[in-house]
Amino acid sequence: MLLAALQRRLAIPDNPPRAPDCFVIPSYALRDRRRPTRPTRAQIDLACAWWRRFPHALLIMCTGDNQGLGVTNAAVMAEYALEQGVPGTHVVREDQSHNSLENLRNARAIVDRLGLREPTLVTIDLYTRRAVATARKLGWQDVRWLSVYAEGEPAHGWKRFQTRSRTTICLYEIGASVFSRLVGWT
Repeated sequence: MLLAALQRRLAIPDNPPRAPDCFVIPSYALRDRRRPTRPTRAQIDLACAWWRRFPHALLIMCTGDNQGLGVTNAAVMAEYALEQGVPGTHVVREDQSHNSLENLRNARAIVDRLGLREPTLVTIDLYTRRAVATARKLGWQDVRWLSVYAEGEPAHGWKRFQTRSRTTICLYEIGASVFSRLVGWT
């Protein structure tokens, strides 16, 4: 009962784009060197569904090797998007970031460099509030976002506990939200 209330409190309604020219997908985690976790796959699947409606849009896959796998999350995510039918010319890899602040700062630099006008965040529902707050703190104007429900699945390394289940994702996001406020990210 308490967990359900916490999850409802974390989730916020979508603010869908009108004419998106790119979707920014911060990795939630990788299961291993070849597979995104269920939450990250859900994000990419949602972005791919919207890409099919707006096939001119780019998908910006975000996150470097923050799990010590020797491969970037962005590379594994990009491969998954290609398997879903998105052409390589529409997939951009932001592979330098290691946390949410860097994800959104580096993605925004790509958006600005390419002259894109309506970037749309694509996140799992429990992470959306924090991602939007971070984007706003970084100066994103008229932030647009889409969120998706996802069950947990253990990831590689220390993220195994973060992504194990909806409960652990929820608890992690509460802690990450508090941390983000304390250090000034949100």
